Amino acid sequence: MLIGALLTASCGAESREKLATRTDIETSSEPIGFQQIASLAGSENLSIAVRQLPRSLDPLGDLEPWAARAADDLVFEGLTRRSEKGAPWGEPALADRCVVDIEHGGRAVNCHIPRERYFHDGQEVEVADVVYSLEFWLDRRRASLRHRHGLGGLKSIEVVDGPREDRDQGRWVRVGFSRAEPLILELIAAMKIVPRRRRRGRENEFRTSPVGTGPMRVTTLSSERWIFERVDDWLRPERSAIALAGLELRQVNDGAQGLTLARRGEVHILDRVAQTHIPVELGKPAMHARFEAWLVSPPRFDCLLYNMANGLQAGPRLRRALDAAIPRAALERDVYAAPGLTVRAPVDLHDPAPIDLKTLIDARSDDQGRAGLPNWLDPIDDEHGRIGAALTLDTLGWKLEREVRRKPGGNLRLALMWDGRTGRAERVSKAIRGQWRALGIQTPEATATWNYLMTLMGRGEFDIAMMRMTQHTDADLYPYFHSRGELNLAGVADGELDRALESYRTAVGQAERRAAKEDVAERLSKLQVASVLYAPAHVMLVARRVRGLEFEDDLPRLDKLGLEAYRPNAWQ
Repeated sequence: MLIGALLTASCGAESREKLATRTDIETSSEPIGFQQIASLAGSENLSIAVRQLPRSLDPLGDLEPWAARAADDLVFEGLTRRSEKGAPWGEPALADRCVVDIEHGGRAVNCHIPRERYFHDGQEVEVADVVYSLEFWLDRRRASLRHRHGLGGLKSIEVVDGPREDRDQGRWVRVGFSRAEPLILELIAAMKIVPRRRRRGRENEFRTSPVGTGPMRVTTLSSERWIFERVDDWLRPERSAIALAGLELRQVNDGAQGLTLARRGEVHILDRVAQTHIPVELGKPAMHARFEAWLVSPPRFDCLLYNMANGLQAGPRLRRALDAAIPRAALERDVYAAPGLTVRAPVDLHDPAPIDLKTLIDARSDDQGRAGLPNWLDPIDDEHGRIGAALTLDTLGWKLEREVRRKPGGNLRLALMWDGRTGRAERVSKAIRGQWRALGIQTPEATATWNYLMTLMGRGEFDIAMMRMTQHTDADLYPYFHSRGELNLAGVADGELDRALESYRTAVGQAERRAAKEDVAERLSKLQVASVLYAPAHVMLVARRVRGLEFEDDLPRLDKLGLEAYRPNAWQ
């Protein structure tokens, strides 16, 4: 059922007939079907305040979270788009049909490129544009980007005539993999289609002047604002269901200013409420009448990854002692300056959750849990962890002599590998190494560029690596932790973990997928493959005027949002 999925979508002749008979649309030099009719949805843009605008909106690159949301939801399309409805976890986007090749074991998918698909500049999408966009991912220089999107097995891009029963000469594109991919339709959604003539040789310009085929086009991309306006495409009526005439991402890096703009109604979503305003400002009596608040935890984990195959840390009891000695409370207060989620494995199990703003009215800063917010870790936990780690080291025969842990064979020496960047990473490294050294563990640093470190880790030449894992909410963790995964840098080989990872890939519904994720997280925690240092959580403020709020990767789905008409007396 998974592999044989056939996705279909059509715009039909009826839409073209509507175009031919309409007389009330002002003509322009652009092809019919790209007229802007903002009056149908009102003229007010929905405004979202973010701390920092991304640097680029080029989907053939490494996008920051808000840029990824804008690319996925508004400006660009892949052949498919990710879907949470269930297997096969992908649905048509630019392509109107995608057929997985079951005769070759699910190692390829054929997608049909229909005619009358247009970029925002009015030029028709050619098969050559599709091939150019997809072949970008085959470049050996994109290996790291491929792996981050689960496309490590991507092998080939070909133009074909299509399946025997549905041929259309030169209008099918075949995407091939080196292995069977049960989630192939979900994976290829990351590969967005761009106009070859606008991007090739003009990559720097395209980052700030992007053109795609999505339901909104870019009108402004400055250092202060990104503004998008709706494209009403009468040839693709399913895309014109978007409720907004326009949407704005606005940079507001001052927390107090962000709250002021939200209260004035100048922004409708405040991406992140500053920690200094929790719970005092959020707990003001008028807030719950005008706003909803959500606790969101992006799928991002700062963690230590252990070499499970070689070295002293390959022993599970020693890894647990190292984990216990991590000063998480100190990191939370002194480095991250905000409480995070308590998690034991780098698996995203936390869905966006509503916060009870009424409860915050009487809450103290150290008693936010009643409203659904994480509380600060207690510094005493760091001390308890250090004591427990010392006892474990004693039990393992690592005796403390002259402030160094020793056995007859030598000292306890573990190198901490990281990329050497100044700032937060440097402070995290210093705090961890300081705590371990206080236990008598010699902890030298090994720093270099991240690409070089990845090469060493791929060869198993490391003890412990400090890294950040950034994923999709429903990321397939098979490449990272399966015994045959190409990014299994830890060298973990565990049958129970392998089965949980495989169950995730074959899940047909959300309940099965969730259960598999929980099994993966539990097994990773028991094996102590990694130590999560910090899992961020913050408060997002949403005006009650906002409609259609859905989350994907802990950010709002931008193409689902709408605004209720402003009524002065209703929002007081």
